[in-house]
Amino acid sequence: MRNIAGTPEGFRLAIASSLVALGLLAAFPVQAQGKNETLVSSERELVDSEFSQSRGMITWCDYSGALWIAGIDRDTGLFIPADGKGLLIDPSAMTTGDLQVVGNGPEWIGTATGDQIVYTKFLADKPHTIDNARLAVAVQSGESDWSYGYLPPHTRRNGPYASHDPGDPAPRISYVDARGNHYWRDLFDASSETAVPQFPKSRLSMRFVEGARAAVFAAPVEGTPQVFMQWLDSDTPKQLTFDDGSKDLHTVPWGWRAPEFDGDFVIATVADDTELRIYRRRAGSRGEDATWELVRSARTPRNGVINSPEPFVHEGKSYVVFSATSPPGIYPTVVYLASIDPAAPSLVQLTPDLPRRIRRDPEVFVASDGPYVYYNRLTMEGGGYCLACNEGVYRSHTGLPPAQQ
Repeated sequence: MRNIAGTPEGFRLAIASSLVALGLLAAFPVQAQGKNETLVSSERELVDSEFSQSRGMITWCDYSGALWIAGIDRDTGLFIPADGKGLLIDPSAMTTGDLQVVGNGPEWIGTATGDQIVYTKFLADKPHTIDNARLAVAVQSGESDWSYGYLPPHTRRNGPYASHDPGDPAPRISYVDARGNHYWRDLFDASSETAVPQFPKSRLSMRFVEGARAAVFAAPVEGTPQVFMQWLDSDTPKQLTFDDGSKDLHTVPWGWRAPEFDGDFVIATVADDTELRIYRRRAGSRGEDATWELVRSARTPRNGVINSPEPFVHEGKSYVVFSATSPPGIYPTVVYLASIDPAAPSLVQLTPDLPRRIRRDPEVFVASDGPYVYYNRLTMEGGGYCLACNEGVYRSHTGLPPAQQ
């Protein structure tokens, strides 16, 4: 692995840890309410950035293929520096255009030594094709020193998703091969690679359940995709949902422990592309054979297509942020925040209706004045999915209060 040292002038890396949960907007004195939107970075190349709350950083890959990290000012929630090019980690990883090849960019992974980075890296001096894609990792070895390199055994693997358990001594990644077959493994143990044949071939990997040795994915049952939980140690997939509605046709389910349900497990899935559904383990139901029940459902006012759902926890409550279409439009233009508690249901539109823009890939970071949702904003020309259409990174305040110290 190659070692890199040094930080640009004025770049600050903040390292701390805080992950928290959320609640109904009306239940708190809020910092901001209603539809709001501000520019964070005008850097067009800054797409598919991933946030580490514990480190106070983002990571991303630029148009030329360089892997970067940048700091986030915890007081303001702004990037340091604004263009996201704080510290160059790997000069030759993957490009923004490669997202069309592998489906996912760099990801933070929780480890015993803090959040590290897993990503796809293409073979040197080879075309950026799926057959030349490999798994890679970047690890912090000092305050401003990072090492990076391919994960052995350098086989045709790509698109890693990561486990996010803070301080995890056994972090895990899920990923696919060049033909879309699914696998998972312990990050630093190549021999632990395990195939997941029940997960249909695709470019999107399965997500790990926070707080459990498990992952979730959707697979068809008699023609209708349902959510399954893959218990890693027993290598046993268990079907969790049995109701109507095709689950996660273009998304990936999530699982985590929800404070509002006494820390029990919940899963979030999108049914028929338009309905966010939350399921929890039935009371008294435990283990791999537990049964699950639907506890919360939400649709946008115009029954829009839901894109990129992502849960987070703040001040003892769970929320899901997502972007959605505004029919008859076919691209995601609005960002929403949904609570998961059936006793306090809320669905809040965070972004304004005008100017009419594509808003995609929402991510959450909790600053001193509360959680913000960050996303790329693009013009509508050419369908919007182009670098020239990108106006940069914007954000909206959730209206949720600051974390209690």
